[in-house]
Amino acid sequence: MFNNRGLQAAGLTVILATSSAAQAPDTSSDGIGRSLREIARRSSVSIAANQARPRGALGRNIGLGYGVSGAYLFRVDRDGILSFRADVAGVQYGNEQKQTPFSETVGGRVQVNVRTTNYIIPMSVGPQLAWPTGPIRPYMNAGVGAQAFVTESVVQGVDNFTVIASSTNQSDFAMTWVAGGGIDVPMVPGLSRIQLDVGMQYVSGGRARYLAPGSIVDLPAGGLRISPFESTTRLVMVRIGARIGL
Repeated sequence: MFNNRGLQAAGLTVILATSSAAQAPDTSSDGIGRSLREIARRSSVSIAANQARPRGALGRNIGLGYGVSGAYLFRVDRDGILSFRADVAGVQYGNEQKQTPFSETVGGRVQVNVRTTNYIIPMSVGPQLAWPTGPIRPYMNAGVGAQAFVTESVVQGVDNFTVIASSTNQSDFAMTWVAGGGIDVPMVPGLSRIQLDVGMQYVSGGRARYLAPGSIVDLPAGGLRISPFESTTRLVMVRIGARIGL
């Protein structure tokens, strides 16, 4: 679904996240076991629902997007004032669907659905500072990464929605920097392993090519006319979910 540059950016993000998390030192006789326990003790994940609010030229070309995100946090210090954070999200910002005959040979007796969906996939890594105690625990974070823009069309059965075929119509990516913040609120008094997580991130991306609903037009002879937009890719991600300690 990604072009080569998008795959390289995603791979770099994963490599940075993995190498940083692996740096918890332990040289005792049972070092591997103790290191794994220490990494688990200092780790947490955040799962959230997201709304993407495009800004500038991107906002004029596409609408709001909705999706989910995940974040991994590794506490550099034992209290969690400073953490390493890795984020990835998947946002859908528009889709089109039509019903059409399966083929000219079969005619109208067998119908299929053709659905085209547009996605944004932001990824970033960077530090987070937090106030880790109290009933409301504010934090702020920053990072660098990339975001992919992908438009995909699938052919599905009308009755069972089984995917018969798929094709990527357009894909590109842009390098980004992010800055954000939010609050964690323990959901059970005295229990910090499960917290409500409400936050926001500003994503400032470079130029990329992307599609919007209406960018693909089916031609009478069976071809396509694809008209991509190109602009800077800035957006605000609003997030609400839960942070869970491992």
